[in-house]
Amino acid sequence: MPLRYNPALDGIRAVSILAVVMFHCGVPFARGGFVGVDVFFVLSGYLITSLLAAEYRGGGIEAGRFYARRALRLYPTLLLMVAAYAALAPTLWPADNQWQSAALAALYVYDYALAFWKLTYTIGHTWSLGVEEKFYLLWPFVLPLFLRTRHPVRWMVAAFVAATAWRCFGAVHWNWSQAYFRFDMRVSGILLGAVAALAPVRVGKCTLVAACLVLAVVVWLPSLPTSHQVQAVTWRITLAELCGFVLVCHAVGNAKAAFLSWRPMAYIGRLSYGIYIWHFPFVLVLRDTQPVWIQLAATVAFSFTMAAICLHFVDQPIKRWRQQAWLRPRGAA
Repeated sequence: MPLRYNPALDGIRAVSILAVVMFHCGVPFARGGFVGVDVFFVLSGYLITSLLAAEYRGGGIEAGRFYARRALRLYPTLLLMVAAYAALAPTLWPADNQWQSAALAALYVYDYALAFWKLTYTIGHTWSLGVEEKFYLLWPFVLPLFLRTRHPVRWMVAAFVAATAWRCFGAVHWNWSQAYFRFDMRVSGILLGAVAALAPVRVGKCTLVAACLVLAVVVWLPSLPTSHQVQAVTWRITLAELCGFVLVCHAVGNAKAAFLSWRPMAYIGRLSYGIYIWHFPFVLVLRDTQPVWIQLAATVAFSFTMAAICLHFVDQPIKRWRQQAWLRPRGAA
């Protein structure tokens, strides 16, 4: 059965990307805004698992078509940013190894590269895309293994607990950067989103309010010193994932939730991928040269504009072509 569009889920995207942008701009009350990425991971796990589970029940997952859809959705905007970076890096970031950085971003391997190597970070924000891309590659084959068990949700919850314990082990016994960037350390949020896809929990008002307050506190708390980043990649990420789970379950049951489905919020959510792709290199251009609020205003103006251009003049034409071509999935939205 086709999945219906849910504007509240785009509202969650909007909240997440705004937290990330404010964090990168150094906004005082968003020092922990990096956890917006963790909410993204939960939402991604929910959406992709919902699509693949629908395909599985409708006759089987067609991995090739799934990969093609993902590539056509994600690659064009990424490659445009990488091309712009390669053209501007000799002038703006002459110390960068620009071709190495471009290759790492285009091949979705910045997550492991940052975990093990000391690299310039100009387009290092693409590490999170690397985490999601590995999920896309593996999940069409791993999800059916869960679905064939008698209690798939229990197994996924167990996998979430194991992945969380693995990240905590890595943070304590190795270093925070390995625990923060690597796919195998960050798959916990994606698994929690998959749980929401298979068994969405009915969220009461008190639970929703508590999750929003906890997430707000986690975003507001100052960034921890490097020597204490173990805490940031253990309890703080786990709290953000659990709050993301509550928000996703709430949105699933309340597609017209007043704030999340508000048209401006839903539109920002639709722009969120492009905003994430474009905002960080621009932040680096302004960092330490302008007051925080000017940085934020300029970054919002630039990244929102570039994201809108990519959405309306790149993504949507490709989507219309895809819907008319062989790539249209069987039984998917």
